[in-house]
Amino acid sequence: MQIQIILLIAFLLTFSIGCSAQKTSAENIKKIAKLENARAAHTATRLLDGKVLILGGMQKNGVFFDEAELFDPQKNSFTKPKHKMTKKRVSHTATLLKDGRVLIVGGWSNRNAPERSAEIYDPKTQKFVAVGNTKFARSGHGSTLLENGKVLIAGGYDGERNLSEAELFNPKTNRFESIKKMQTARNVHSATKLKDGKVLITGGELRRGKVISTAEIFNPETNEFTNISTKMNAIRYKHDSVLLTDGNVLIFGGSDDRDWGGKLKSAEIFNPEKQTFTPTKDMNFARFKISQTATVLKNGKVLIAGGSEKAEFYDPKKKSFEIVSGNLGKSLHYSTVTLLKDGRALILGGYEFVHGGEPTSTNQAWIFKT
Repeated sequence: MQIQIILLIAFLLTFSIGCSAQKTSAENIKKIAKLENARAAHTATRLLDGKVLILGGMQKNGVFFDEAELFDPQKNSFTKPKHKMTKKRVSHTATLLKDGRVLIVGGWSNRNAPERSAEIYDPKTQKFVAVGNTKFARSGHGSTLLENGKVLIAGGYDGERNLSEAELFNPKTNRFESIKKMQTARNVHSATKLKDGKVLITGGELRRGKVISTAEIFNPETNEFTNISTKMNAIRYKHDSVLLTDGNVLIFGGSDDRDWGGKLKSAEIFNPEKQTFTPTKDMNFARFKISQTATVLKNGKVLIAGGSEKAEFYDPKKKSFEIVSGNLGKSLHYSTVTLLKDGRALILGGYEFVHGGEPTSTNQAWIFKT
């Protein structure tokens, strides 16, 4: 009898340990249905009804898209809207307006020069309608919805030079209005709206081969930019930044002026009240070409899922990064991460860099779930 009891206890312990191991090894990131087109440098915008609008991007160099797709989070599937964009676009921006329409600005439609064109997507009709041109051709620019409903378009590259020029889109007139310039020309920088409605603009490329660590603030009440006296702790471009729930801004990754050879693990926190940049712990992986690849989850953590095979969290309470279970399989650049209404996150596309080969995008999609 004692032997039987011992064997039973041993079995229960083994079963319990096995179940515990199975629970802790459950993956947070899993593959779902594939996109119609393989895409990188596309945009993914959550609409008011919870669906996600995916626009443009490229399969590889010179193969650009004007096709759009819609992701339905209830079915975990993709469908095509009734119409295409008016232009093929890569490295454009897409901004959800307060009325539910989406403003699409700039990007490359060919390999000659970026676009001045802009268009509006209306979810009610699923149509794309051209609107007035921007004052400057732009790619790698920032596009930020302001509290007054207008959209700040700043910086980028016009095909010849990096821009300090900025403008506002007025959704009431569907036109662009010139405003004063930024303090510094910036391309592939980051722009983050703060809790007070101002916009923090960090880093970027001043000119070819010259990456900067300066930052500035846009004030929508005066439509002016002012320099922040302190600089970031690292020069960065092709990085990302997100507004944390406490009002601070997490700035992370990117590269220095060595581009692929200078990818960064480092991260820092901007405090809007003190206007200071403070280093935080490094990420687990160096990441760049990560615009639109991070989102703040409902628990306040930041999910970062671009530029590496693995995703990770930033935990504001611990001020550190932790690896997320599940594997993307490739170090995907210029992919997108979009928070869904139910708290999950949609991870889409991106391209893998191949030494001596052609960068090729994926049509794979993943869902992150806590």
